[in-house]
Amino acid sequence: MFKIISFNRIILLVLLVFIPLYPKFPLANFTGTFVALRLDDIVIAISLFVWFLTQIKSKFNFLKFPITKLFIVYFISIFISFIQAYLIFQTEPTNILILHLLRRFEYISLFFIAITSVKFNEFSLYFKFLIITNIFIAFYGYGQKYFQFPVVSTMNSEFSKGQLLHMDIWTRISSTFAGHYDLAVYLSIILILIGGVIVTTKNIYLKLFLITNWLVSFHLLTLTASRVSNFAFLGGIVVTLILLRKFLWVIPVCLIFAFSLVNSVDLKQRLLATVPSFKINFNHNNQKITPTVIPTITQASTNPSSNPNTPPTKVTPIPTIIRHGPIEEQVPVDADTGVTRSGEIRFKVEWPRAITAFKKNILFGTGLGSISLATDNDYLRLLGESGLFGFLSFLGIFCYFIISSIKPIINKNIPITIFFGALLTFLLNATLIDAFEASKTAYLFWIMMGFYFVSLNQYHVKK
Repeated sequence: MFKIISFNRIILLVLLVFIPLYPKFPLANFTGTFVALRLDDIVIAISLFVWFLTQIKSKFNFLKFPITKLFIVYFISIFISFIQAYLIFQTEPTNILILHLLRRFEYISLFFIAITSVKFNEFSLYFKFLIITNIFIAFYGYGQKYFQFPVVSTMNSEFSKGQLLHMDIWTRISSTFAGHYDLAVYLSIILILIGGVIVTTKNIYLKLFLITNWLVSFHLLTLTASRVSNFAFLGGIVVTLILLRKFLWVIPVCLIFAFSLVNSVDLKQRLLATVPSFKINFNHNNQKITPTVIPTITQASTNPSSNPNTPPTKVTPIPTIIRHGPIEEQVPVDADTGVTRSGEIRFKVEWPRAITAFKKNILFGTGLGSISLATDNDYLRLLGESGLFGFLSFLGIFCYFIISSIKPIINKNIPITIFFGALLTFLLNATLIDAFEASKTAYLFWIMMGFYFVSLNQYHVKK
């Protein structure tokens, strides 16, 4: 019979496959938000229950780690923020405040499952599962691009109902994720992990296989046309290669990155549109594209369902959209207009809203979820929703990782150096994307941080 602790490891392996690959179909909706209860919430709840049983048996051994105290401080700060938001500010309905508080606990819980279930000598097994999952993500992503595989998106309230959609020329690839930004953040991290193994392994066959996987994943990242994640990846991989003392690898990586910028029409167009003096439209024939109106969701054809009690599934092309505003107002836009509006939304709406919330309660903010679903800067969101206490206690967790990694990196510890590069990449993503709020990326990030901590603990125990 398997011991319960072994069953925890099996659950973690299942999560590494299930979370990225299972689309975000809603099971139940909550009033006042299009965040829904999904199957992954149930799977993680079961995982937490099993983990809790193991902790009873081991007398809650996760409490012995110093980093647990940092998490407890953060949990206390966001709970105080919730209490103040509920009793004083009443910024959102109670169910919304509770929902976002529980979601944050849920995301971070996977860190504790990982640190109490994973052993350092098992990393290769988890890495194999990660690679297998990555292959399926790439397969499905290319299927969306070239074979009309359906898309399940949560980019707005209509799509989040579980609509089955098809891509068109205006749509950026999302694979099994809920949006192209989520996929881009995930890929930028995975590319660091795979790249670190490529440059350090001595197995030539493994190296060749991983290089192929890396190139496919990098092309998929390019297809997302996410400027933030592409440059976060570049910064993360260059730092990782330098810290690993693999200086010569920096050259081919930078050349591949430059080549992708030149040959990716969508990404190049968005980058040029970012600089006002270079707002030029391109397509594959170097001709200007004139956007045309694509039918909205309400105009889509429907497919009959086998269950008469289930609403008909709607299959329609996804237009390039502005995420804010009624669905009937969301129409395709060219990259130049999209980039401009994206910046205006951040600079004139989302970021000022977060700063206003911070000023309202500098110490504890106005409660998680109180400044809408989108801020496009996780650090401003931290300040606005949880104040200085939440901001400093949350960043204190990463300061612990960074400080603890200095000596191992100097001593050429490979796993810790690779994880450090992945952490840096994620933190860079969070400057312009709500990376900590997107469930798929947040789940996988905290599992990775669990592996990171196990590596650090292994190193310092040996020393």
